[in-house]
Amino acid sequence: MRNKSRVIAVMMILTMWFSFASCDDELVEEQDSTEIVEPIVDGNNDGTTVADTTGGTNTENRPIIENQTFNKTLIIDGHENDSLIIRNCTFENMSDIALLIKTVDHVIIRDCIFRNLQSHAIFLQAGQSSDDILIEGNEIYNVSGIGIFAGEDHINTKCLGNIINEVGLVNIDGHTPHGIYLCGKNFMIEGNTISKCGSEDGKGVGISVRSYGTISKNKIYDGKASGISFSSDHSAFYGTLLIENNVIFDNFENAISLYMSNEDSPLGKVTVRFNTLLSGNKPVIYANTWKSMESELESFGNILIRTDGDINYVDVSTSNAFIESQNLVSSGDLGFADFTERDFHLISGSKALNFAVGILDFPQEDMEDKNRSSSDLDAGAYEAK
Repeated sequence: MRNKSRVIAVMMILTMWFSFASCDDELVEEQDSTEIVEPIVDGNNDGTTVADTTGGTNTENRPIIENQTFNKTLIIDGHENDSLIIRNCTFENMSDIALLIKTVDHVIIRDCIFRNLQSHAIFLQAGQSSDDILIEGNEIYNVSGIGIFAGEDHINTKCLGNIINEVGLVNIDGHTPHGIYLCGKNFMIEGNTISKCGSEDGKGVGISVRSYGTISKNKIYDGKASGISFSSDHSAFYGTLLIENNVIFDNFENAISLYMSNEDSPLGKVTVRFNTLLSGNKPVIYANTWKSMESELESFGNILIRTDGDINYVDVSTSNAFIESQNLVSSGDLGFADFTERDFHLISGSKALNFAVGILDFPQEDMEDKNRSSSDLDAGAYEAK
């Protein structure tokens, strides 16, 4: 706990000059702005705040920005702002980035609305650093740029339960548009719904990552490119990328694309397990690993559906082993609640029921937090019981 009363600098950009370098080609921004500093008043209405810098989700004694509407960029920078909570705010009608996070830790961005933006919604700026930023329960829609964008030195970032729709509509300063785009290590991307992501020229991935972490329980559909993509043009530190319990369908490219080309700091392992994946015109999973000889790849317990009649469900261009075990493949309905409406819950008689019995390495819960059991283990993201 800090012993001093302090104020949180809420910095609004009146004039901005952007100079961008790629994060695929991360964005690195130089700014010259006029700052507006406003005090944040605590619950005692005494004009002071006391910050708890321990992080986590405890909201007691943490500085808060809430119930405000922003029409100009909000910048959060400096460790005096550690543990800040931004909640129930609206960011709308901007030509520049809506929320810019620089060097600060343990910030929570929760239950906010980001809409009608001509640049990125939330940007953890490349060239700066943060630890343990939580982005949870936000609505992000009608955004020309990237929904959530984090540079390489932003670690332990969590994106949980956000609804992201119609984002990444155009390239912004040379950046391929994505729904969620994280370059830093040890991320958690869970429970997000991402739809209609990408530009009309066929660019933009629902979730694009560059290092290790977990991608779980997301629903991604109607995108212009892949649902989930990994590209190893950043350091992955021999970590594990775990992709599990996701439902991905009706995107223009592969449901999951893996581009493994970093020999200096590759992933140690990629595990794709217990997802329900559908593609209408491409292999459901694509893996190009010919330059990354040290990465172990494995895929099991998934439902792989390809509706165009082609039987190439997994396209692997690799010199090292890609282990496929007990994936259930189909050209159509396996016994779903409503295949036409893309309701992939399993019904009685489904071919996916008990299909994965014998697999020992499985998530303990399904996409909807139902417990899984080794004795009656179903394939895909949903457990029937």
